[in-house]
Amino acid sequence: MSYATQKPERVLPRPILPAALPLSPAGRARAASMRDKWRAAFGDDQFIRDLVDAGLIHGWRDVLSVTTTEDPDHGHD
Repeated sequence: MSYATQKPERVLPRPILPAALPLSPAGRARAASMRDKWRAAFGDDQFIRDLVDAGLIHGWRDVLSVTTTEDPDHGHD
């Protein structure tokens, strides 16, 4: 008899974020700005959707800044 057949399957608990407060009009505008900057810099926003699905962030409200990893002027001094 193998122990592997008797071992219960491990289920990791899903992280639970506290409920987000309603956004003010300024907060909605900032979140939309972050979304637009992200899409302009990276095109696809699947990474943000994956973070929301994993329960790590509430959405665009939690994106504080968008900075590309490559400087377009690098090496062109």
